[in-house]
Amino acid sequence: MFQPASSTSFLKVTKQFAEMKDNLEYLLNHAAKNIQAMRKSLNMTQEDLAYKAGIDRTYVGYVENCKHNVTLGVLVKIARALNTDVLDLIRPITPKTDIERLNELFPFIRKYQKLAEETCGINDVFQDNGGKLLQVLLVTGLINIAGREGNDAEDDKGNQYELKSLNAKLTSSFSTHHHMNPIIIKKYKKVNWIFAVFEGIELIEIFQLTPKDLAPYYKKWLKKWKADGNKDINNPKIPLSFVREKGKLLYEAGHGGLFSKVKLK
Repeated sequence: MFQPASSTSFLKVTKQFAEMKDNLEYLLNHAAKNIQAMRKSLNMTQEDLAYKAGIDRTYVGYVENCKHNVTLGVLVKIARALNTDVLDLIRPITPKTDIERLNELFPFIRKYQKLAEETCGINDVFQDNGGKLLQVLLVTGLINIAGREGNDAEDDKGNQYELKSLNAKLTSSFSTHHHMNPIIIKKYKKVNWIFAVFEGIELIEIFQLTPKDLAPYYKKWLKKWKADGNKDINNPKIPLSFVREKGKLLYEAGHGGLFSKVKLK
């Protein structure tokens, strides 16, 4: 992570620049490769990086293509925008082992877990889609209902919501309940539903549907339950296409993978 430059670190960077003054091409090549690799790993566009660094977008393109000399001052701005150290931008990239990468990432996973516990009472982000639930709760401002015996979440006025999510890379339908019956349907009819669409771990959309929107499915499930001799239905599905057609879009992923807060409608 980027640390505020001390006089010692500044001298180290200046010394390394001086040592490379006769080999500018070497410096530019490594800076270009490292900046581009770090930018892409953060899912940032050149425009995103330029905005965060306070420089022109075309300049970022020139730097990444080794078409422009880069000053130390600009490297400092780029390093800050990439949350890294200036020295990491000019040193050769050395492949890391899997365990080194795990050790590098896990402190941030611990911070993510701490955020989940402190804000939403989620004690394991790796269990029951806890990490995805955290994203939905923080974006919508909903409050997790402990135990989840009833509906899943509520707003600051006490209105309850049913939460559903799917990974669009793996499925095109939302799961509902493994024992769908009139009692569950009666509960569902009282609340709005929040449908979160993910691509892998990335939250891309959130939709809200009302009981009226979902009425055709409630009617269909009740009819099937009776036709099957009052037998619970095992996890009937709601297609993503239906949610996108009938639902109210609350959230859509923005530039650079950055989250933003939304208001329920």
